Amino acid sequence: MAFLSNTSLIMPTIEISIIIPTFNEEETICQCLETVIDIPGIEVVVADGGSTDRTLEIAEQHRDVKVVTAEMGRSIQMNKGAEYANGEILLFLHADCVLPREVVLNIRNIFEGSTFVGGAFKIKLLSDKFLYRLIEAGINFRSTAFKLPYGDQGLFVKGSVFKELGGFREMSKCEDLDFICRLKKNRKIIILNERITSSIRRWKNHGILQTSLRNQSLLVSYVLGIRSFSRRC
Repeated sequence: MAFLSNTSLIMPTIEISIIIPTFNEEETICQCLETVIDIPGIEVVVADGGSTDRTLEIAEQHRDVKVVTAEMGRSIQMNKGAEYANGEILLFLHADCVLPREVVLNIRNIFEGSTFVGGAFKIKLLSDKFLYRLIEAGINFRSTAFKLPYGDQGLFVKGSVFKELGGFREMSKCEDLDFICRLKKNRKIIILNERITSSIRRWKNHGILQTSLRNQSLLVSYVLGIRSFSRRC
């Protein structure tokens, strides 16, 4: 069952809702929140999947952050966060990513006078090592050339279109890729030059080569329909 905290009695007009799925993110959530809170017209929704560390405590220390709980699973959590979001635009932000404040302010201008329905940002990996610059370049090429960004690139979409698509499908993996493929079918998306900063923890935890090969394998498997990533399978 979801619960809400830190909601104001009188809310300003919400243009953008930033939805952050979390699970044991006490080491990163504070930095993630700091650049996106206290911006007029922006609301922040933390959708937690049952953290057992200080994630919820840290999120609730921020007065204007709305907190909801959901069954664990990134797609489920993001959908739950979207249910409680009031913005015309939904932006899904991973808890180990940081989005510059000025970039948040510019998102609202993207849809004015254009036919774009959503998009994402280029990525900057939080490391000075040359190998990560190569990985970063590959990610940015893929997302720009083929319009296939991943979830850690800050996916954003018009709320009305998100509802039309039925949100994220309940999948154990590739929920971001599945959503973006459905989103861009007969619609226009944009990959912004502004960069979102992401941690390198998945490469550190599982190895650079293994993680890179796994990502490409998942991409190819999904596109070719070789594997099912349904949460219920």
